[in-house]
Amino acid sequence: MRSNKRMHSDILSCVGIEIRGGQESLFLPLIRMLRERHNSIVHIYVRSHEEEMAFQAHPDHRLWQSVTNSTVHLRALRAEGLVEPDVICRARKYETIIGEPINRLALSDRQLGFPFVAGAPRHPRAPFAEKASNTQLLHALSEAAAFWESEIKTKGLTLLLDGSKIMACMARAQGVPYRRLCISRYESYFYWATDEYLTHPGLREAFDSLSEWPDVDIAAVYDVALEKYMFVSRDMAWRSLAKQVVMNSLRHFYYRARGMERGRSMSWRNRAFYPVMVRLAYNRFSKLAMTTLKDLDGKAFVYYPLHKEPETALMQSSPEHLNQHATIISLARDLPAGVLLAIKENPSAVGRRPKNFYKEIAAIKNVVWLRPDTSSIDAIKGAAATVTISGTASMEAAILGRPALTFSDRVSWNFLPHALAITKESDLKHALDWAVNKFSDFDKARRDGARFVAALKVVSMDLTGYGRDKNKQVFLRPENVEAAYRGLCQSLNIEPSEAPTLEVA
Repeated sequence: MRSNKRMHSDILSCVGIEIRGGQESLFLPLIRMLRERHNSIVHIYVRSHEEEMAFQAHPDHRLWQSVTNSTVHLRALRAEGLVEPDVICRARKYETIIGEPINRLALSDRQLGFPFVAGAPRHPRAPFAEKASNTQLLHALSEAAAFWESEIKTKGLTLLLDGSKIMACMARAQGVPYRRLCISRYESYFYWATDEYLTHPGLREAFDSLSEWPDVDIAAVYDVALEKYMFVSRDMAWRSLAKQVVMNSLRHFYYRARGMERGRSMSWRNRAFYPVMVRLAYNRFSKLAMTTLKDLDGKAFVYYPLHKEPETALMQSSPEHLNQHATIISLARDLPAGVLLAIKENPSAVGRRPKNFYKEIAAIKNVVWLRPDTSSIDAIKGAAATVTISGTASMEAAILGRPALTFSDRVSWNFLPHALAITKESDLKHALDWAVNKFSDFDKARRDGARFVAALKVVSMDLTGYGRDKNKQVFLRPENVEAAYRGLCQSLNIEPSEAPTLEVA
């Protein structure tokens, strides 16, 4: 049968790749592969002047044609002498181009979007970002949009990889494909998302095409999450905290001495003692969050694990639903009588929440705080339903055949019959009533969950061996690069080229 994939395509002829910290080990071999197999011209984008200089001096610098610092918005945020009507006119022009309010572009950036992070006012922020006016913010967002508009046109970029929402919007506006490497949120699987909302291409089609699949269970969270929780737990130890205070102080003064942007992004006190503040906040929270799953035996409860903030899954993927405190109030308000709302904090978010966040939520009579060490998977299995805005726990609930509710219609598992997206506040009470009182076909839900996992594997890349060790150093296997390349080709509907064969004399 003739394949509908293209053997050759100009999509890979000129590729722009934004490389963030820790990605070099995978992306540099991928760039080499694109050069060798497709003769791709590659342009690299980074997020600081120091990274720009480092890539320009890199031993493999001949693999790419240029290196550019893409953080033009941070410089623009401090611009003076702006004419407000002109700035607004330009911002509205870009709103027309991208098809949405320009303020949404700020959500993907921690410095521009911090005012929208209602659940993490203590997250470190740059003084210049706090002082910026609305006119400066609009100017910065327009400058960022103009930057990508210009880069795409002047360099003739035919594919953009792994950049921000702003890159994705401008690529879409000019008809250029965009891909972002994302975690599939199951074991060690990854995929190439097709937009800033992390859309997983081909998943529903793969699900529909399957005629058989194995049973599945989840014993623990996916590999990258386990790795993250391990680092959080280790960094909470007092010996580790003392080391972090010293190292953060040294980094701060090094950044200042070198005139680096990082040296101006926050005060010495905030940088040096932030880990200690987190540990103290964790101690206070642990005294409040005392409920165990054993305490909930025989009681009906809905499980709500909090998102970390700021977080891509919340700020960028679900821009219509940003306030978790309001979400909790709505859930508690609409739960059937006698049903509890069991909340688990994200360990990475402790220390960032508003001052009275935990106590205000604890004051709601049908809400309980789960102990920080509670197994999320066990909570899902014991709950009548699991609710998130767009988080992994609702996908895990769907896989396990449990009712799964989200406040985003963009998550990849919403097509399952036992997964509901709540897009209107008025639908919440009906969704909770269905999940708690009316849902009964658990056998079919478990089969659908197992089928979903089988489909997920079909359209994802198994990158077992790609991760970080206990010292946070990235490691990977050669086959991970090949898998990432083939997955990229699959997402672009391009036939992958084979590795060049060396001739033996």
